[in-house]
Amino acid sequence: MTTTLTDQDNTLEYQEDETSIADIFHVIWFHRRLLFSTAFFMIAVGFILLFQLTPRYTASSSIMIGVPKTQVVDIQEVLSAGLGNDSSINSELEVLRSRGLARKLVEKFTLSTREEFNPALRAPGLISQVNPGQWIPDSWKESFDTLKESLGMAPPVERSEEEKERLRMVTATNIFLNKLKVNPVRLSKVIKINFESNDPRLAAAIANELPEAYIIGQLEAKFQATEKATTWLDKQLTELKEKVAYSERAVEIYRDKYGLTEVKNTKILTTQLSEINSQLMISRAERAQAEARLYQVRKLMKTSGAIESAPEVLSSTLIQNLRQQEAAVTRKASEISVEYGLKHPKVLQVDAEIKDIQDKIRLEIQKIVGGLKNEVEIARTKERSFSKSLKEMEQQSGEQQKESVQLRALEREASANRTLFETFLNRFKETSSTTGMEEADARVISKAEIPANPSFPDKKKMLILLVVVAFSISTGLVFLVHALNPGLLSPEQIEKELGLPAIGMIPTVKDKNPHDYVLEKPHSSFAEALNSLKTSLILSDPDEAVKAIQITSSVPGEGKTTLSIAFARLLAKSGKKVALVDGDLRRATLGQKLGVPKTSKGLTDLLLSADDDSTEKPGYMDEVSGVFILPKGQAENINATDVFSSKRMEAIVASLKKNFDYVIFDTPPVMAVSDARVIAHLVDKTVFVVHWDKTPRKVIKAAVRQLQDGRNNIAGCVLQQVNLKRYGSSYGYGYGNSGYYYHYGRYGNYYKS
Repeated sequence: MTTTLTDQDNTLEYQEDETSIADIFHVIWFHRRLLFSTAFFMIAVGFILLFQLTPRYTASSSIMIGVPKTQVVDIQEVLSAGLGNDSSINSELEVLRSRGLARKLVEKFTLSTREEFNPALRAPGLISQVNPGQWIPDSWKESFDTLKESLGMAPPVERSEEEKERLRMVTATNIFLNKLKVNPVRLSKVIKINFESNDPRLAAAIANELPEAYIIGQLEAKFQATEKATTWLDKQLTELKEKVAYSERAVEIYRDKYGLTEVKNTKILTTQLSEINSQLMISRAERAQAEARLYQVRKLMKTSGAIESAPEVLSSTLIQNLRQQEAAVTRKASEISVEYGLKHPKVLQVDAEIKDIQDKIRLEIQKIVGGLKNEVEIARTKERSFSKSLKEMEQQSGEQQKESVQLRALEREASANRTLFETFLNRFKETSSTTGMEEADARVISKAEIPANPSFPDKKKMLILLVVVAFSISTGLVFLVHALNPGLLSPEQIEKELGLPAIGMIPTVKDKNPHDYVLEKPHSSFAEALNSLKTSLILSDPDEAVKAIQITSSVPGEGKTTLSIAFARLLAKSGKKVALVDGDLRRATLGQKLGVPKTSKGLTDLLLSADDDSTEKPGYMDEVSGVFILPKGQAENINATDVFSSKRMEAIVASLKKNFDYVIFDTPPVMAVSDARVIAHLVDKTVFVVHWDKTPRKVIKAAVRQLQDGRNNIAGCVLQQVNLKRYGSSYGYGYGNSGYYYHYGRYGNYYKS
């Protein structure tokens, strides 16, 4: 997007570039020390922890559910063998994961005596060593227990050895189940059993023993079921045998008592009743149908012309022939009436014929209606006849059944008891014959081998993951630090954040004062940076000479005084007459840095002096560089803002510009006092100093905004105390369009430091 900053005389536009991959790379590379140190620390810690992990081994075996068995006899009702569907496989999975089966293996392998399955046997870890609870004196613990008892809280319960052993078994079983993984193989009846242990031999032994214990459990369950079924059937057979004998004796006694050897006519009578009842139902249906047809014809006769649509009328051949004759005569009548007229004898004769045909049709319809009435009467008579016959047969059947009802009941009871007895007898024989021949519904198809390599930890994969995670977290930390970094790092950021041109980047100088370094190393990168600043100031206003220059900053400690001295000395060494003015009347440090005597007169003396020629008298000449220094002076308790706004100050600046090629003003920070904004109206250009990677952006923006609100001519910003090694290695290739790194980084060896 484009941001526009408006000044009184001109408008500055600059483009904010979108974040690119190169920007992301430069941010990472700029903080590469943090990135690599954090990543290597995490990798080292992870590496140590990884190789301290106890290796765990996983052994696998496979079992198939729903194995078909050889059936000697059919006893599916006793022992269900319908394994193999999804629900049964899920049920068997739960059996394999059951606590009962797990406890059997825990007891068989005495796992509660192993450190892996009994946490109480494990050596104290690092956390337990630093646990503050162990430093509490026993007397304090006893007092705490007494306090809990006084508050009604239950004291610790002393457990017996049996309870402790039970808890150890419960703990070992829980750990066993956590190490056991039982999963079905998709689209098959195979179940895969995995067991994980620190001991590879133990893992293989348990993985092989679990399916065997499961199969033995199946056989035991089936044997118990067979025994229970046999015992129950034997008891039921004894009771059923007595019931059969009793019911058969009751039948014989009843027959002898009533002389009923066998009722032969019962079935014949029942058949006759069924046939008459069927005929009665048919006759009722026929009668209802005939009445419905008669009712429909009578209803249609009440409506003019509707009788013609009756099915009986439409199906009458005679009526249809009469209708055809009527239609032919009607056409003939129409033709004759047109030719002879309505009163002609031939027309009257034809009309008589039509009337005669219509009378015949009505007569035929009456016959049809009469026939329907006769049909209804016949149906009613037939129905009454069948109804009467049915009543007679029912009366006869009732008399015959009275004596045989109880006999049939006794016979049914005897037959049911006999059938149930035979069924139970057959089942008892089948169950007894299969005792001891039970087969399991599962078989082992793959035994577990002793694992050669641990399943955990997979050091190769975990090392790769550790490196990826470490560098990911380090990268995130880099971007977090970069986002929290308040300072400005490059000319592009200055132009983007402030809307001002970056006219210089001054590198930091170690072990020496920069204002001395510029004289001792005139061809160093520091000196060349000051030369670039001079060139930027000259080019900032090609039409008018830039002579009076103010150097200020947003807050103290950004290096503006050091830059002022070094820049003034560089200009003086190039053969220019330079005056360096200490404009910070509240905290003057210029004289201290250059060793100016405290008794020397300065700017305040000039401001309070009435003699216009006094501008030549105060001041101090820097012997090593030839810079004329105008320190603060001896006057105290003056209002800096008032004196800088005075006509006297304008005259002093004009005189200095007349007598010197360059006049450098070292002024106080913008955010501290308003002196810099006042002096800015007296000088040609203002140079704004920003401490590289330190001064908060919000403070810098606020200071620049204050200068711009005063409509001051800001030449641009200078990044002070730049770490060229960090900056050059991070922003060297393609960062923005400034090419500063290429100047300072690539050509760094060109300078003589």
